[in-house]
Amino acid sequence: MQQEVLAEDRPPQGFIRIDFDRDRRQTTFNGHIGTLYAKRGEKGTADEFVLGFRVHPHMCNPAGGLHGGMMMTVADLVGTMGGGTLVGLRKFLPTVSMTFDFVAPAKVGDWVEGRCEVVRQTRSLLFTSIYLTVGEQKIVRASQVAKIPTGDGQAFGKARLAREEHAAARS
Repeated sequence: MQQEVLAEDRPPQGFIRIDFDRDRRQTTFNGHIGTLYAKRGEKGTADEFVLGFRVHPHMCNPAGGLHGGMMMTVADLVGTMGGGTLVGLRKFLPTVSMTFDFVAPAKVGDWVEGRCEVVRQTRSLLFTSIYLTVGEQKIVRASQVAKIPTGDGQAFGKARLAREEHAAARS
């Protein structure tokens, strides 16, 4: 089951849907949580890799705020996908450790963006700091340690940016 770009997502200019389940027979966890988007900016800037999504009711807790589990999942993806992108690794980076601080809530309709900063890279580990924001408001601060596999390691798998949709939307 392929997730389509949702009209109600209204991703800002430059964001392209991430297709986590391309050519898979079954939907993976990432395909179930909601439609996620990525944007690539100029190398060396805070926007070099940005992950974003629109908050929908199924992502919220009973109090109506974005569920902490959703925030943790997205922060994990930002750290591994974004951190790997920033240091030029095209491998799957398994998470070793993460810490989270929930700073402010997000609500249905908010556009959430995630960015990371590489703190340190060793031969076998990648350390990142991650922020999720709604506009200028930080909602999550996280720290992550990810394992850098030896050798070629497992590639990103089947996840890719759905560029053909992005091109069609601009036409």
